[in-house]
Order: sequence, then C-alpha cells, then structure tokens
Amino acid sequence: MLSNLLPLGTRDEFGRRAATKQQLIAVIQAHFKQRGLAPIATPLLENQAVFDPYQMGNYQLYRLLDTEGQTLVLRPDMTLPIARFLSATKVPLPQKFGYVGDIFRVSRRLSGSYNQITQAGVELVGYASLKAELECLAIANQLSAELIDDAVEIELGSAPFAQQVVASLTTDSEQQTAIKTALFNKQIPQYTALIAAYQDQPIYPFLQQWPRLFGQPKQIFQRLAQAPLPETVTKWIDELKTVVTWMQTTMPDQAVSIDLSSQAPQKYYTGLTFRGFSQAGAGYLFSGGRYDQLLANFQTKSEPAVGMGLDVDLLTELALNTTVTTPKQVIYFNPDQWTQAEQVLATQPQATLSLAADRAGAIIEAQQLGAALIDLTEGTSDAN
Repeated sequence: MLSNLLPLGTRDEFGRRAATKQQLIAVIQAHFKQRGLAPIATPLLENQAVFDPYQMGNYQLYRLLDTEGQTLVLRPDMTLPIARFLSATKVPLPQKFGYVGDIFRVSRRLSGSYNQITQAGVELVGYASLKAELECLAIANQLSAELIDDAVEIELGSAPFAQQVVASLTTDSEQQTAIKTALFNKQIPQYTALIAAYQDQPIYPFLQQWPRLFGQPKQIFQRLAQAPLPETVTKWIDELKTVVTWMQTTMPDQAVSIDLSSQAPQKYYTGLTFRGFSQAGAGYLFSGGRYDQLLANFQTKSEPAVGMGLDVDLLTELALNTTVTTPKQVIYFNPDQWTQAEQVLATQPQATLSLAADRAGAIIEAQQLGAALIDLTEGTSDAN
C-alpha cells in the first residue's frame, strides 16, 4: 500500500524544521530586497526544450507529457528558466533578480540526495563588469554571517582555465574531454596515463601537479607563476588575483581558497566561479559564476550574466544544529478571555493559544509539545 508513502528522494517538513526554514527564507528575501533585487518566480513545469542544449549533471529529469504530447519537465535548475523568461518577454537589461523556489532532480538511487531541493538565488543579467561577481560574493559573505554561526570558506575557480590548458595540448576534442573528465573526477591512474603523451613538453611537470592545484591563494599563485602555461590563461589568473585582493580588503575575515582542478558548478559557466562551504556541513552552501553565453541559446544576441544559488535545505540543517530552542508555552483560556489571551500571546514569542475544550485537553496538548501551560482560567501558570 503506497497511499501514505512518499516518492523516493522527497520528504515532509513540519514543526521546528519547517519554522526554521521559513525564517531563513524570510531573512534571504529581506536581504535581496535591501540590495535592490527584483523578485522573480518561474513555473515548476517547463518545456524540456529549455534544458535540451545543456547536460544538467549527474541526474535525470522528471518528465511528463501534456495533453498534446509535448514533453514537460519539473525544472531542475532556476537559471535556465530565467533566461527563457528574459528571451520571451524582452525585459530591458540590465536587471538584478532574486528568487526562492524548488528544483527537482532525479539523483542516483541510494545516493542519499533529495530529489526536491529548495534553492534561493541571484541572477545579475546584462552586467559585463567584474562588479557583478563581486556583488554576488558580497551577498554570499553577508548572508553566511546572518544565517549560520559556522565560518564559511569561499572557494574560487575559473571555468575556462582547464579548457584552455588542455586545448594547448591537443586539438582532439575527445582527448580534451577525456583529460578533463579524469582530472575533475580525480581518476588519477587514468589521468596519469592520458597526460603521458605530453611528457616531453615543458608543461608536463605542471600537468602532474594539476590534480592537487587547490589551496591557499598565495601558494596557488606561486605554483602558477612557475608553470609554462599558455598565454590564454593569463587573463583568468589575473582575474583571480584581482578578486582575492578585493576580498582581502573588503571582507578581511572571510576565508578564501582557490581550486583549479575541479569542474565548474555548471557546464554553461564561462568565467569566474565560486562556491561556499562550512566545515560543519557536507556539500556546498552556495555556488555560482559567470555565464556570458547563456542567452545565446534562446535568442540571437547573448548577454553577460552572473548567477549564484544557495542551498536552503543545507542552510536549514546547519541552523537547526546551532539554534538554541526556547521553551514553548501553551495558553489555556475561556472564550470570554480571548482579549487577555491575545495580550499574553503578543508578549511570548514561543507561545501558542490552546484551542482545547477543557483544561485536561490543554494539559495533553502542552505535554505533546513539551511546553509549559499558562492557565488564564485560574490566573496561574504551571508546567506539565
């Protein structure tokens, strides 16, 4: 009997978790409003064609057919629907958007991942300046401090770096893909075998070190300076240096690292990338980057853009682990005491009105909630 069972990868949210999540979303939305981001909401259902040009990662889509046989999907991503919206509506650019919504991804069975994820995010469209990346980093830094107690480290990367390094080795696109795949997945024996073909080239010592090209900015920049890299990557290294210097000046307490051996958060990214993680939680709290060619798949003219997504569910888990629970209270009263009960409720942030018909029912209600009973009918308070 499946009528009372959830589909795999989903969950109900209730009580403390639901309340904490709603509080976090309220903080995020207030922050977006304060920074002048226009709210946007797109449908849960999209035409599959919106996502066809992109490989969406190690997951599948939820697909269904409409009455005319058109394939629809539950959105697995928030950026692509916003790009579709911009192309369809011709909203004048530049624009700053903020959103909160659910995305749906069929993860690998037994992976432990949920298929329904609540995501908040920022999309800055029409901005070619590095200021757009810096705006996202500022929002990430400020929200991290507001939402959780744990220190968050921001990891910087560059989407074009790996492609341009492997392109300097060979023009064979299949070989390029094989090297990057082995590198990103840390398949060291396979990666070592693939780069053996270039052991006579000056860049070979760098290729050997590449899978470990992550860590503190100073050390990474020193290693890059010693490597005979193609001139095409100089621009991206200089950009990383600029961002690191800005972060050290603007947010000196923010921990920052660089990773040039991992894949960008999304395959459509074209420039700087960034992720944030806490030592207290598994997975990235947020990730984002520049994707200047995204709109080219929806219209003839592309537009520069930078986006960032925040994992609201993971943020909720961390907040639950650090939040101190305030004792709850249940207020029992007679109907003619409603005004008095409302006055007490207004002064007690963790209180709720008991709607029980009698005192015995109110006692049971308080016991179920682990709360103290405030009994206005006797003018006393007693814990149960």
